[in-house]
Amino acid sequence: MDRREALILLNACESFDGDYLEGLRRDGLDAVELVQAGPSLWKELGLTERVQSLLSRSLRRHWPEEEMERCRRQEISLVTLDDREYPSCLRSLPKAPLLLYVRGRLPSLDAAAAIVGTRRCSSYGRRVAQELGRRLSLGGSVVVSGGAAGIDGAAHSGALEGEASTIAVLGTGVDRVFPQGHDELFRTIADRGALVSEYPLGTEARGWRFPRRNRIIVGLASRLVVVEAPKRSGAMITARIALEASREVWVVPGRVGEAVCEGSNRLLFDGAFPLVDLDEFVGVNGQRQLALFETSRAPEPTRSLQLSSEEKALYFLLRDQGERAVDNLAAQGKMGAADVVRILSLLSARGLVYPSGPGRWSASPEL
Repeated sequence: MDRREALILLNACESFDGDYLEGLRRDGLDAVELVQAGPSLWKELGLTERVQSLLSRSLRRHWPEEEMERCRRQEISLVTLDDREYPSCLRSLPKAPLLLYVRGRLPSLDAAAAIVGTRRCSSYGRRVAQELGRRLSLGGSVVVSGGAAGIDGAAHSGALEGEASTIAVLGTGVDRVFPQGHDELFRTIADRGALVSEYPLGTEARGWRFPRRNRIIVGLASRLVVVEAPKRSGAMITARIALEASREVWVVPGRVGEAVCEGSNRLLFDGAFPLVDLDEFVGVNGQRQLALFETSRAPEPTRSLQLSSEEKALYFLLRDQGERAVDNLAAQGKMGAADVVRILSLLSARGLVYPSGPGRWSASPEL
């Protein structure tokens, strides 16, 4: 057995990482010696019975060789800690994975930003994540997220509208699609960027695997954006990992009192950077964080658009005062409800507003 095969086998145990190997090295052992040592040393090293059993069975079956052959047939790359292709930004992270399964091609991570949030996001949060992903990609930044429903999927979709690539870090094997319905999204990501996982091929979705994979999302990016996150959520776990790893943490402010934003708003209270302008954030790139609050207001987006006085009135009501119901707009704009619906349809066709709930409308976040 060579070292590459040993790393593949140890990685499959889901109990070893770069820190563990470094400890072994200090004790005069390497990965190959650990794998081939046998039950007596395994027990002495404190390996659990589950891990010992898995190592024994996999060695008898020549599993590492079989796994490498499966990867070859499916055109999946195996990038270990020993390889030059292994991302240096991830290597320096505590508990770095022993290897990565990569479907697609890992892009340069010199300018990478991670976007995370809840699966059960609001329509507003979804639109912000998608537009942020698009603008980052157009600006040349790789967008990293977790491939999940909600905020993650929106961020990936937005990034695919831009020019840079995107990376989805999965809590399953890269040959599995989770959640259902992301088949086409994952195929496109693999063509334009990469699906990445530390889990062996065939690994199914299990609850404990997703929090563990979050450290890889953090490790691949220099800054993290939390769009919407309840108090108890994977996005909050990711934010904690990012703070511990000295990554920048940015948060899209949410409405006070809404459960979907309680966690992310708490991050703001605890000192995360508020993401108050998408263009400014894309241009900051880690250099002008608090300068967001020193810039003058951007030119009105309607200057280049030919809008009627009624269209301008409704647009500015939604932009300046937030989400409104049709009857509220009719009262504030001093017009009939039928006229409001007609004008909202025209504004929606131009991408200036969007329906944010039953009978409710908001100004598009990118403006």
